[in-house]
Order: sequence, then structure tokens, then C-alpha cells
Amino acid sequence: MSNPIEAMKLRPSRTLLAVTLGCVLAMTSCVNVDPDTGETIPRGNQALDYDDVKESAKRLKEGMTKAQVQVLLGSPAEKSSNGNTWIYLPERPAVIVPGRALHLKFERGRLVKHGYHAIVLGAQL
Repeated sequence: MSNPIEAMKLRPSRTLLAVTLGCVLAMTSCVNVDPDTGETIPRGNQALDYDDVKESAKRLKEGMTKAQVQVLLGSPAEKSSNGNTWIYLPERPAVIVPGRALHLKFERGRLVKHGYHAIVLGAQL
């Protein structure tokens, strides 16, 4: 069939798959890279590379103050509006391969809970 519009009508599932795959591939390229060094840049307001955050997070302890956590992990990529939830993100968005984000919960300025949560298709679960 030489008419591409007619071909799309006959194969809507293939067309949808192609469009979806194109969107997913476009999203995977959304990684900030330093033009001078070629290194990936942490996402959001995050100060440190995620690998460094994960390594330092092994020393997290409940009861730490926000200041102590910030000295250990640097600033997070995201904070809740009340500042009691901090999220550290990997440099590469989890689009095709699921990723994990480090979530920290504070109450009265102290760390009460921390752990890793899945990120799939760029959305946190």
C-alpha cells in the first residue's frame, strides 16, 4: 500500500506502538549533561550525584536533624511544600528501566523514616 494514511488506518496498533515508543525514547534523552565535561548533572536542586547519595545514605540514622542530613547527602532534588519530605533522584529518569528514588520523612525537624521507592516511566510510585 503506497498511501501512508491508509496504512495507518489498517494498522492502528502498530501506529500507536510507534508513537508511544517515539515518546518514550524522546523522554530518555532528557538528561542534563555538562557541555564542558560531558558528565550528567543531578536533577532538580540535588547537589550530589545519585551514586554518592546512595553511598552516603548508608550512614543515615533516625533522629538526625535536617542540617545533619543535608551535610551528609547535600540538598535533595525535590522537597514537599512543608519541607518534611525530601527526595533524591537518579540522574537518568526511569522511563524504560525502573529506577529507585531515596525518600526521607521528617517530623519536627528530625528524620523519622527513609528508604527507596520505585520510579517507573518517570513517575514515582
